[in-house]
Amino acid sequence: MKINVAIADDQRLFRKGMIALVNSFEEVNIIFEAENGKQLVDLVANEEQKPNVILLDLSMPEMNGLEALKIIKENHPSIGVIILTIHEAEHHILATIQAGANGYLLKKDSPQKILDAIEAIYNGESAMNGIIAAKLLEYFQKQGIQMTALEELHLTTREKAILQMLVKGMSYKEIAGDSFISVETLNSHIKNIYRKLNVHSRSELAAKYGRAL
Repeated sequence: MKINVAIADDQRLFRKGMIALVNSFEEVNIIFEAENGKQLVDLVANEEQKPNVILLDLSMPEMNGLEALKIIKENHPSIGVIILTIHEAEHHILATIQAGANGYLLKKDSPQKILDAIEAIYNGESAMNGIIAAKLLEYFQKQGIQMTALEELHLTTREKAILQMLVKGMSYKEIAGDSFISVETLNSHIKNIYRKLNVHSRSELAAKYGRAL
């Protein structure tokens, strides 16, 4: 089954190029496009077929990406949203993550990186450009978040190994392969890790515990 994707970007040339690129992947299908946040929100609300994943720009007229993200996540929380932008500033990153974004990529990222991100979000993971992930981690570290020693968190040896790979940004497939376990078994371990560490996403995990590893 193909992953249904929508894209919102006010730059027509970029939008059309991204549509052509995404449609070139067998796994993905663009179901609609929007040139601003308001149009995207209306399409998501009114179209019978909903996207599994949205590629969302931030700087758009009428309604920007952040405003559209908040509305979409409030009304359709199961839809995955990847911010696809030129903006690398901390306040943009933090605002979108706090609003529920599942991923944050830069427009200069490779086609394969974008495809991998779409698949990751569809499979319940998160996706982030390496530069963005580093900035996010640095921000939280600057805030003086207290790191709890891993020995006190009651993680098993297997869970600690998986935690290290998660924070490094490895995909679920890569972690499962390196651990010689199935993706289903890995998902079970990750659920236990999230529960023990009281986190809900990979970005939150990296932000809170990356420095302790």
